[in-house]
Amino acid sequence: MKKKILLIDDESSLRRSLSLSLTQRGYDTEPCENGVSGLKKMESFIKSNIHLDGIVVDLKLPDIDGINLIKIMKFRCPGVPIIVITGYADRYNMDEIKNLKVSAFLEKPFTADELVNEFLKIVEEQNKNKIVDVKREKEEAVTKSAYLLMQVDEELDYFKTYQQLYYMDNVVYCDATKGDYDIILLVQSESIEKLEEIVETKIKKVEGVKSVELLEVSDPLLDNDTKEILQDIEDSLKNESSFSNKGRKMEQRVCSYILLDVEKEKIDNVFPILKLNDNVIYCDYTSGKYNLVLFVTGSYFNDIDHFISQKITSLEGVLKVKKYPIINLFEM
Repeated sequence: MKKKILLIDDESSLRRSLSLSLTQRGYDTEPCENGVSGLKKMESFIKSNIHLDGIVVDLKLPDIDGINLIKIMKFRCPGVPIIVITGYADRYNMDEIKNLKVSAFLEKPFTADELVNEFLKIVEEQNKNKIVDVKREKEEAVTKSAYLLMQVDEELDYFKTYQQLYYMDNVVYCDATKGDYDIILLVQSESIEKLEEIVETKIKKVEGVKSVELLEVSDPLLDNDTKEILQDIEDSLKNESSFSNKGRKMEQRVCSYILLDVEKEKIDNVFPILKLNDNVIYCDYTSGKYNLVLFVTGSYFNDIDHFISQKITSLEGVLKVKKYPIINLFEM
């Protein structure tokens, strides 16, 4: 039986040449053009009980950081050897790459023979490479969340209105923003009906509140493979310092909400790409006027503008993008 190899690289010419060369040498190669497609293919192998003999992955991919991708794949398939390839070795911290404990590292350009030789060395050291099907019981959420997009009366005391909302029960986050919404809240309660009641009986009763739009947070409509990939991300990276420190630490950083309207049939691809981006602190699927709400950070607001133009608007299926920079009223 031919050995099954997963090849992840965004260079179409390299994928074609390596796939052909590996096939001629007795390897069954599955080429993937980006990280998300590679993760989906890996999940399909696991579900079908197809043994994966090796993964070849480029560090520089258009959708997912290669280092994070490797961490996820090592967690999901701990017994499968991984060979890292790159044409930009000088741009990476080699200590960080070594800490990944991959099986081999090849700098571009390299030949198919060199790649095969690396696999032969790995086989000599590891005779048994089995995919471990990790079963997890997912805890169901005990609370419901919603974003409230609010406009306030400019003629009244804006800060007083903001303070009342900020210290209100059920309010998780309260952010003053620039744009056609003045304040964005994240609220939580035991049910969406309770949240709607809170909006009507409490939020709208605060002096200065002109209008409130509710975006209910729910699970995105993703296929099972993508859902498992996102769960793998949380499980595999939760002990990483960069992941555990990923939170609303706004000191010496600028922050912004980004609200997206995305074609529903494209959510399956757009959601995981944005959720995995290092600039994105939160990525929530919502119902209402917008179906994705991002909380992003950068050193400067220009960083966030660059992120939007380079990483969001280029995604297929994104119909509308609205940015709401956060104002820290307590420091003004």
